[in-house]
Amino acid sequence: MTMCGHGWRQRAAVANLNWPLAHAGLLLVVLLLLLPPDSVLTDNEENYFQLAAQAITGVPASPDSAVFDASRHRFVSELLLGRLISLSGFEGAQVITRVLTAAAFALLLPPVFRLLSLSAFDGVIVVVVFALLGQNVIGGEWLFQGFEAKVVAYGFVLAALHAASTRRSLITATALCVAATYFHFLVGVFWFLAVLGLRLIENRREITRIAVAAVVFMVATAPLAGTIVRTRLSVGTVGAVADAPAPDVIYSLIREPWHGAPFMSWEYFAIQWLPGYLVAGAMLAGCIVIARTGSEGRQRKVAVWLAVLISYLFLVLVPTFVERYTGVVGKFYPFRPSSLVLLVWLALALAWLNELEMRHFLAAKLLALALITPAFLNAAVSRIVGDVEYHLTFAADKQVVATYLAVNAAPDAIVLVDPTVESLFLDFERRTGRPSLVAWKFAPTNDLQLREWYRRIEFRKSLFENGCPPDLAYRVDFLLTTPRSVTALSPSCGLVAVETEHWRLLRRAAPSE
Repeated sequence: MTMCGHGWRQRAAVANLNWPLAHAGLLLVVLLLLLPPDSVLTDNEENYFQLAAQAITGVPASPDSAVFDASRHRFVSELLLGRLISLSGFEGAQVITRVLTAAAFALLLPPVFRLLSLSAFDGVIVVVVFALLGQNVIGGEWLFQGFEAKVVAYGFVLAALHAASTRRSLITATALCVAATYFHFLVGVFWFLAVLGLRLIENRREITRIAVAAVVFMVATAPLAGTIVRTRLSVGTVGAVADAPAPDVIYSLIREPWHGAPFMSWEYFAIQWLPGYLVAGAMLAGCIVIARTGSEGRQRKVAVWLAVLISYLFLVLVPTFVERYTGVVGKFYPFRPSSLVLLVWLALALAWLNELEMRHFLAAKLLALALITPAFLNAAVSRIVGDVEYHLTFAADKQVVATYLAVNAAPDAIVLVDPTVESLFLDFERRTGRPSLVAWKFAPTNDLQLREWYRRIEFRKSLFENGCPPDLAYRVDFLLTTPRSVTALSPSCGLVAVETEHWRLLRRAAPSE
């Protein structure tokens, strides 16, 4: 009997040792499907990778570059990412950062899930459902679509949430939130406040420790806050001028209303935002039910905490409505927390269902995973196939254009890219070494440069819609466009210098020609 008991304890110890590894392994497969290291950069990765590469050169970017942003609040991520790019190239850096991101979250998520008594199998279900829901409730947010600084920040936030829930001291959680803030200011600040809120819900007598943590956090992040004030919130640049709207209007209402401007119109709100808020309302109701009926104390406290966070998403509608014409609120990305809120809510909901001890619930979960896995795999494989097809379809044409420019264009020759095909040429400058003046995706984040970006956008729009006037507001040496547009553009903008299957490169005549 003793030997049998000893053997059982050994097996239990081995199972307990391997369980976290199994959890991490299962999640790693799922996360690598969400973050395929396929060397094809997303639009966000093109933006942030090129800014990072610029940041470490020590040489100012061309004044005619489309990648221009003097804001220095990303200095930590740009230094680290820029060094990696210098060593491994853009494609290599994408592969490395995505693999590391997937591995990091495969290790970070299990401890958070275990706080709610979720198994490895449960954790996989949560992440797969999260992915199928678009990783988002409102505001166009996500966690696992590519690599950028906010993804690193969310990793630190998850570690901070775990530390705040398992350690008496708040020192570790505060330090992790400071690190998150230096990678992404808005993510770090919001979730530090959320971490403090969770701690307060768990123990209302912790107010002194929470206050001390808040002071430490403010002191530690003050240098970054000062940098942001100097470079992003410049005094005296908030109003409109003759040739450009106010910077907040440009950034929040023109450039990306899907992130922070729900009230562009009532029709826009009803179509783009109301469905998400109906989901958020259901999530809030679920939190109330769990808080009142949950059998486990931590579940009830997390439910209250999530109810507060979801309520915030409703309350922030008020200032966005009041400032719907100015865009002031949108630049702070007030709906950004919705993605991580959704992930934690799914974990909480599954934990609560587990506690109900329904008959055959394990079988029901197996069936549910079997039913949703094909949709998940289809989405993941479709993305990978799309990336590969994109590379195979356009790589040769891009190389033809790059080769021609390398031989026939001056290093500072400006190549204006047709806005209808811009998304295919976000890598243009890093591949050709020639500036392209402006790209819709590459909007700077400080007021003065936002106005310049807007002027360039309007200039490009007018040129490709109406042709080239005799006197251009900006110098243009080449135009990259489609075969369909050549007939309208060529008479005023120059002759075709390069023809490929998909594009035409027009060369503008020199003033003396």
